[in-house]
Amino acid sequence: MSRLPSRRGFTLIELLVVIAIIAVLIALLLPAVQSAREAARRAQCVNNMKQMGLAIANYESANGSYPPGSIMYNSGDGGSNACARGSIYDNRQWQGFALMLPFMEQTVIANSLNFNFGAAGGYGGGLGKANRTGLLTGINSYVCPSDLPLGIDPRAAVAGGLTSNAYSQSSYALAAGTWNVVAYYAGPDCWQQDLGNGPFDDGTIYRVAAVVDGTSNTFFVGETSRFLNDQDLFFNQWSRYAYFGSNNGSGSTRPQGLAFSVPTPNQPFKVGDAALMPPGTDYPDVSDYKAWATPAAAPTYKSFGQWGFRSRHPAGVNMAMGDGSVRFVKDSIAQSVMMALGTRAGGEVISADSY
Repeated sequence: MSRLPSRRGFTLIELLVVIAIIAVLIALLLPAVQSAREAARRAQCVNNMKQMGLAIANYESANGSYPPGSIMYNSGDGGSNACARGSIYDNRQWQGFALMLPFMEQTVIANSLNFNFGAAGGYGGGLGKANRTGLLTGINSYVCPSDLPLGIDPRAAVAGGLTSNAYSQSSYALAAGTWNVVAYYAGPDCWQQDLGNGPFDDGTIYRVAAVVDGTSNTFFVGETSRFLNDQDLFFNQWSRYAYFGSNNGSGSTRPQGLAFSVPTPNQPFKVGDAALMPPGTDYPDVSDYKAWATPAAAPTYKSFGQWGFRSRHPAGVNMAMGDGSVRFVKDSIAQSVMMALGTRAGGEVISADSY
């Protein structure tokens, strides 16, 4: 009689070996997949910044100047009380990205906004509530795919009792140079403010001729992605230029809409007002706001994270230059080079291999 062949299955050891081999292969492939995804996100971010660079150039071609970095307050009394809140025009606080909307192929959103009213879109009161619908519109070109999302949907904010303002996310800021001329503790009063040294400023416009250092050697736009575990849920939007108090309990303040080139990229959030004030500050009356750029102060403000540029990309940040090109600036860039690239007319000589 013929005997049927016996059937042999996997032993437990063989099964465990196969599972271990599969796990090793997955462990080897996963970083490659993640790296490919990040490369795609970074490419999309670069494309966003190229669109913004082109929009700035088209704005200049149509209007004869670059857009203002921001439009703060307007009291309607000739400017002597330009910082007054509750004026006949409410608090405007528009930033340059909102003014660029028609050149970002967002004319419909721009036409829905009244720039004489406030940029916050307050639900509870004020003339700015007329802009609420337009301000709640998300714009993909203003958001880096690698950025972290806002902490909460602004449309649900009123129900949640967190804020009555209307915000939509942005991952970018206009470059304002190496010193701040608007913050209440780090610059003169609004009606006495001096000009900054970057290509964008509050209430000021610059022409191409003002960029003496050359558009290819000057930062115009940079990334300002959210910090990991950021407690400021509504920080980073494309509409409003302001200084917000932080919810981290430190009493710190952070700008929105403009960023400065004293900190090197991707520095951490620095807490405490004492650490935020430039040398020579006698809060709240006197402020040596240009001390940020002095050699003695520069090391301190190298880690001034919330006032600088940052991204969710590994080891650096994308920066759009004035000529429309986008360059990846490494975290290891020298602070002196970072500051030199932030000024529009500093006359610095920068080597091509220095960043």
